[in-house]
Formats: sequence, structure tokens, C-alpha cells
Amino acid sequence: MSIMDVNTLLKERSEDFKLEVLTGYGGLGRKITVADINRLGLALAGFFDHFPYERIQVIGTIEHTYLKHIEYDDQVKVLNKIFSHEKAVSCVLTRNLEPTDAMIKVFSDLNITLLRTELNSSLFIGDLGYYLDGKLAPSIKMHGVMTNVYGLGVLLVGKSAIGKSECALELVKRGHKLVSDDVVNITKRFGRTLVGSSLELTKHLIEVRGIGIIDVKELFGIGNISDESRIELVIKLEERDSVKQCERVGFNECYTEYLSVRIPEITIPVVPGRNLAILVETASLNQRLKNEGHFTARNLDGRLREELNKK
Repeated sequence: MSIMDVNTLLKERSEDFKLEVLTGYGGLGRKITVADINRLGLALAGFFDHFPYERIQVIGTIEHTYLKHIEYDDQVKVLNKIFSHEKAVSCVLTRNLEPTDAMIKVFSDLNITLLRTELNSSLFIGDLGYYLDGKLAPSIKMHGVMTNVYGLGVLLVGKSAIGKSECALELVKRGHKLVSDDVVNITKRFGRTLVGSSLELTKHLIEVRGIGIIDVKELFGIGNISDESRIELVIKLEERDSVKQCERVGFNECYTEYLSVRIPEITIPVVPGRNLAILVETASLNQRLKNEGHFTARNLDGRLREELNKK
């Protein structure tokens, strides 16, 4: 998880989000700890039960209109109540609304950054929430290779020299996409979604023993790379002799877990002569069928039971 403050938000997204600082420059270093955004709403009327002080607050047309219709002293009082809290972060005026005198006084006195954007509230909240979710989401790094095969995000895992990178290279040759080789950054996004990406330093690179490091983007083209992909299947490559139990029919579903999210997992024994790339392609297509509710092994089991019942 990245260290995030208001100043970082401005440096990275001020142009995209059309943000400008109106006052409260002393609050640029305040930490942003959650991705959720909050509209002031009922808090302006004095209802503070369960109020999320730690979120970036938004003042849209409705809130702005309400503040303009109450006395200056009442504005100062309610804004002080909200933004004097130790967890207060920042506030954003949408639709290029003009700040009231009370806003300028409170945010200046409290050193809370008051921002403004020309975007409407719904669009701004959606875009900012998506950005913050990516910046603040929990993440781990692990040894593996991340690919995208037939539109399905596939994470290849296994011990060193088992053939993960060579398999990924063959998949690239067959028209699929490389996301990351060797180290995969796994981020938990949107609640229950895992996204795999590459470290910036090794993006688009594969290390192939005997050849060295190759640049997939330069060798095979931009169509064979992807900066990130949702993780929908984990394929574990193991030497045949070390595989204790190998699924023959595909009736039993196995799962692994990262960041408390379960992901389907299959184990493929590695033996000389097996084409791992074709097996990964087949496993990916089969998983896509399962995602759509088609389980071949279960369908076969159902037909066998029907035949047995007839006899």
C-alpha cells in the first residue's frame, strides 16, 4: 500500500481531475487512508452519528446551496465541527462552485486543504474513488508469472527453473499477453477482486535461462503485453514425482487464497515432452466455461448416473 497524502493526489491527478487549491496549503501533507469519498449531506444539518471524518469530503450543488442559505456564524460552526476533527483530510468543491467566506476562513484557520474541480460530483467521486482504490488497496508480492490467456488472467506459480518463464514465452508466441515475469504484484481491488501487475523496473521483460533477459514489447509488439490483469486462475507447475495427487477427471474444485480472496487453482505435472503452453490454454478455456456455469466433469457424471438408473 502506497503512502498517500493530498499533495500526492495533486501531483498525480490534478490535471485529470481538474483540481485547484483554493486555500489551506498547510494541509497538503495530511494522509489519505481510505478510498471512500463522502458528501457532507446531513452533517451540515448537525447529524454526526457514524460520520466518516477520515474520508475526503465533497461539497456539491445541494450542500453549497444549503450553506449559502444559513447564517455566516452557523456555517463557521458546522464546518469547524466537521473539519477540526483529527482525522479530517480535505474538502473538494465540485462544478467550479465559489467558496463562501465562511469556507475560506475555516479551511485557512484549520490548515485543511480546500480544493475545487469543474467536474460534477458523481463523476468526480467515481473517478477519485477508482484512483484511490488502486493506490490504497492491500497488496503482496510473490514469485510467479502473470499472463492473460484468451482474456483470462492466469497466474503461473512453482519453484524456480520449473519452466514458468518458458511457458509464458511460448504463450506470447501463440498470441497471448505477458503481464509480469518473476515477481508479480497482487493487489486486492474493489472488495473481492485480485489484480496482478508487474514491477515498474521489470515491466515487459522475461528472463529465459540460456538466452538472458528479453523485451517482449520490442520483440513481439505491444499487442502481446498488458500492464495488469485480473487474477482468475492459478496454475501450479510441479515436477511429476513430487505431485501427490493429480486431478484426472476435473470433478473436484481446488482453490488457493491470496489476501483472503479464493481463486481456482489447478496443478499441472511437468514432464519432458509435455507442451505446457497448450495445457495452460486449455485450462484457461475450461475455466472460462466454468465461469459461465458449464462443468464438463459434472455433466458427464450426471449422464453416467442417468444411464445407471436406466439399467
